[in-house]
Parts: sequence; structure tokens; C-alpha cells
Amino acid sequence: MKEDTINESLTPLEVLEMSDQELFNDVNFTSIMPLLSDCATRSMVKNETLIHAGETNNNVYLILSGSFIVHLTADSADPVTELKPGQSIGEIAVIDHQPASAYVTAAEKSRVLVIDEEVMWSLIGSSHAIANNLLVVLSQRLRHGNSVINKIKGLLKEYEHNATVDALTSLYNRRWLDNTMIRVMHRCHKNKQALSVMMLDIDYFKDYNDNYGHLAGDIALRTVSETIKQYLRPEDMVARYGGEELFALLPGMDINGTLTVAERLREAIKQTKITNEDDEPMPGITVSIGIAEMFDHDDPHKLIEAADRVMYTAKHTGRDKVCG
Repeated sequence: MKEDTINESLTPLEVLEMSDQELFNDVNFTSIMPLLSDCATRSMVKNETLIHAGETNNNVYLILSGSFIVHLTADSADPVTELKPGQSIGEIAVIDHQPASAYVTAAEKSRVLVIDEEVMWSLIGSSHAIANNLLVVLSQRLRHGNSVINKIKGLLKEYEHNATVDALTSLYNRRWLDNTMIRVMHRCHKNKQALSVMMLDIDYFKDYNDNYGHLAGDIALRTVSETIKQYLRPEDMVARYGGEELFALLPGMDINGTLTVAERLREAIKQTKITNEDDEPMPGITVSIGIAEMFDHDDPHKLIEAADRVMYTAKHTGRDKVCG
């Protein structure tokens, strides 16, 4: 705080402009001017911080000119809101005496009226209009706070989605699989349910990319992913394991049932028409599929390795086939 900026008296023009303040709407100034005359104004330069998060604030600040941003981190990144002339700062802290939860920084050269806690309560006690205005201001703060909270919740959901879903295929990603598979296995083991898995690999995918371009490869991979989701049950879970490899968890299904599903899926992918963004036909593709079943609550890595091993058997013995 700069001492040479807080001992300035209120100018007549600023007194006249007080009627524009949210707290002084419809207030009779004659009754409160003796209290306001004890308040000082403070001039602030751009990026100067008025309130620091974690510190106790005992003043209410009325913005006379300039503007302020409210932000959650000290570097002023991603401001939560901006406050303009006529608005006030710090009312809640004066009421609950809790440390500030955010930083308030001057967005430009600004000037505020500093009302300390004792004077603020005197103003509230001397004017029913000020008390009413304070309730209005606080309700607006609460609504805005709820809006900010909802926005943050939305962002967290988006981040969570991005952290678990593969952007290209819209399938779950490897991180999700690593976190989820052990829980699915434990649940099936506890409920004495079968659990089978499938490892799928697109045949000659490198050649497909080399011959037709990576954009065509992306379209083919998305098409395969959509076909898999269409042929599996709602309770089945599919993830992009890596590159052109896809992995599926089929709770409640034994190896024989999974073999039937895998054969239907292999044939469906082989028959699926692939088109580019201009709806022009592209070469079709095939997949090799390895399947495995959980026994005696296998370790997730062992179950993945079992499916991966037989998938490579399918590839090495002709491709476009299912092994289990």
C-alpha cells in the first residue's frame, strides 16, 4: 500500500458522483456526509493490488474511477470478473471477517473511496436505504458467485472428459483404461461374473496411412470405432489402447460368447463402407482380434497381455481373423 495515495480528501465533484454508487442509490446525503467526510480516497496505478487473497480486509472500497479485476491467482490470469465505477469492493469481508478468497487488482489507473469497517456499520445504522442497497449488492454477488461456480464445474467436467476420452475416436483413452479396468475386474470377480476382453488391431494400417494419407487413416480409425460401439452392448466399454489398437471390456460374457461377438464385429468392419469428407468412397479395412477371459481375478496387465498375444497370432496367421 502506498501511503502517499490514501490521505487525500473527497473532492466536491466526487461527493456529487456518490449518487451513482450502488450503495448510495436513493440515499439522503445530508445525513451521511459527516461520516463520508472522514473517509479518504486512494489512487492506484495499473496492476496495483488492492486486496490480496488470504489476507483480512477491514475496508469497503467504492470505485470512483478506473476499473478492477477479480482473479484467483496472484498473476492476474483468467480474471473472474471486472468491477467498474459505481461498484463496491470488500463488503463481505467486513461482514464475516474472513480472509479474502481472491485478489483484486487495478486494471487501469483508478481511484477508490476507502470506508473503514466502523464507518461502514455507522452508515448502515444511519440509513435504511444503505442497508437495503447492501442487501441488493450482496445478493448480486451471490448470484454471480453461483454463476462462477457453475462455470468452474463445467470446466472441470470438460477437463475430466478430455482427460479420459480420446479426441480422435471419442472412445475412452489409455489413461481411463488403466484406472478403470482393475475396478471392473474386481466387480466381476466379486459378483462371480465372467469377464472377457478383446484387443483389436487394424490390419496394414501403416500402409493405409502411407498410401492414402493420415487424414484418410484418421477417418478409417473413427469409422472402426463407431462400428465397434454399434455392435457392442451398452455395458461394454471400449478404449483406444494406442495407435490403431483398440481394447474392449465385456463384463458378464465368457470366452465363447465373446468369440461370437468378435466374429460378427470382424465381419461388420470388413463390410463397412468408408467415405472421406466429400462423401467419396475410400478403401475398406480389416481387423485382427485377440480375445481372452479373466480367470481367478487375473492381474489387469496379464489379461491385456493374453489378449494382445492372441491378437498377434491372428495377425501372423493371415490377418482379418479372430483368435482366442
